[in-house]
Amino acid sequence: MGDDKRILIVEEDKKFVRELLSLFEDEDYDIEVSWNFTDAVKRIKDIKFDCVLMDAALAQIKGYEAVPVIKTIDPRIHIIMIAGQNSRELEKKIRKQDIFYYYIKSFDRNELKMSVQSVFKKLGKIKEGRDMNRQAKILIVDDDPDFVDTLKLILEKEKYDLASAFNKTEALKKIEEFKPDLILLDIMMETITDGFHVCYKLKGNEQTRGIPILAISAINETSDIKFSPKTDGEYFPADDFIEKPVKPEDLLSRVEKLLS
Repeated sequence: MGDDKRILIVEEDKKFVRELLSLFEDEDYDIEVSWNFTDAVKRIKDIKFDCVLMDAALAQIKGYEAVPVIKTIDPRIHIIMIAGQNSRELEKKIRKQDIFYYYIKSFDRNELKMSVQSVFKKLGKIKEGRDMNRQAKILIVDDDPDFVDTLKLILEKEKYDLASAFNKTEALKKIEEFKPDLILLDIMMETITDGFHVCYKLKGNEQTRGIPILAISAINETSDIKFSPKTDGEYFPADDFIEKPVKPEDLLSRVEKLLS
């Protein structure tokens, strides 16, 4: 299955199912729906699901009775039990089972969304984001020391943790050592393609592809190349592009957006 994130929704309430599908529409989950427990069991036998969202009050079976059945088929599956109405007796019976989370429909939907994310974080299929309590680490890669100093003056006011590299080889080494949260990357350094090579290498590596890259270059002004991220993004997969000379407000806005 690789990094596929498979979810099975077992729910008879069509309105609530529509809510769930809308809740997760921006996530890259592979979601299926079973309208009864019999069909759900068949799918779990056929498909390796990571997570099951199941109503505690299905017509065919009670939630606390369904959990052992599912766990017999796949002990590793993570079950999030969902109840329309809670009671001490129901909750006690459900929490005796091997479930990952217990959710009540009257609760905030974001709570359910976060519990699903927690399943995939536990499985290593969603990487933890940057710790927002520490300074963001930004690596500036540019062969012009004066321009690097200019960027540092702009960024230092925002209390970022900064490092710099002045060529392709130094940049790749510094990325491994410094582990930046964001890279500001010049396109043209010792050669006109150095920035392209660095970007390709980072985005093609599973360990570094998640680091956002803000390309900063005068490539359109100083060469015959007319680069546009809208038309050339396939060939240069940076996350954003800004032309030199840089306006401080524009730079800070783009940096903040990429870090968030």
